[in-house]
Amino acid sequence: MKLVNIICIIVIAFIFSTPIFAQTNLNDINQKVCTRFEEDLSRLAAIMEELRRRKGITETRVAFGGVDTPIKLADYSITYAAEAIAFQRAQKFSSNSQLKYSLEGLRSKMLKAKIDVGRALDEK
Repeated sequence: MKLVNIICIIVIAFIFSTPIFAQTNLNDINQKVCTRFEEDLSRLAAIMEELRRRKGITETRVAFGGVDTPIKLADYSITYAAEAIAFQRAQKFSSNSQLKYSLEGLRSKMLKAKIDVGRALDEK
């Protein structure tokens, strides 16, 4: 009976002590999430390139006056998200909450880019 108790105590101690010894590398987490977002952004950019090719558009520009077509808006959103990913990669985070907050902002920029690309594709 004592052996069973000792084994249970060792197993419980091991299970609950593992998070203490596990080091969370926030930089690695940040880089992995950024890489995933870059893959998504590359797909969106490829979709937009194909859409521009089919419509015969060689160039889109966004001026200070705003964005007047769904294609220009999608191009702007993709560029904005790409810049945000580059900025995110360069950041150093000291806490999980900082990293989470920053990644949430980046996620919202990616979702906006996806929505804008969807609208550009739906345009007739």
